[in-house]
Amino acid sequence: MKASFRSIVYFLANRLLVIFQNAQRTRLISRFKSCGQNVSVYMPVRIDEAENVEVGNNVAIGPFVHMWGGGGIRIGNGVMIGAHTAITSQGHDHTKECLYGTRTQNPVVIEDGAMIGTHCIILPGVTIGKGAVVGAGSVITANVKPQTIVVTGRNRHEWPRPVGAAAKLLK
Repeated sequence: MKASFRSIVYFLANRLLVIFQNAQRTRLISRFKSCGQNVSVYMPVRIDEAENVEVGNNVAIGPFVHMWGGGGIRIGNGVMIGAHTAITSQGHDHTKECLYGTRTQNPVVIEDGAMIGTHCIILPGVTIGKGAVVGAGSVITANVKPQTIVVTGRNRHEWPRPVGAAAKLLK
């Protein structure tokens, strides 16, 4: 008796969570400056100033992604953003003596077909080129060239991404 009651409570709680997250997702997507077709947002996601965020078609945004859109964020078509990634288009003016209350804004652009791995940090003013891959855990402080793979750690490593005929030669 106790086990069946518990399973019913868990089932109902899970259904309520799904309904709540679907409502959150719908509200969030409606706040975007623009939003394409077939956009998947895996909740929970936090996007501040979503009215400055543009999202293309066929985009996947993983759970626990945080975006600060004050300076503008543009996400192209076919982009995948891994879980626990932070994308910020705003920061603080480090040239001031007191950072509190200062605010700088520079847009972030993620071009078509790019993939951002899990636990990445994308800083203001960065453009991630078309088809680029950002490795998990990378901190991106400068632009990433199109069709490259970039991984940061102690040092930044970048190399061309094999596509099409070049990729077949590697197999």
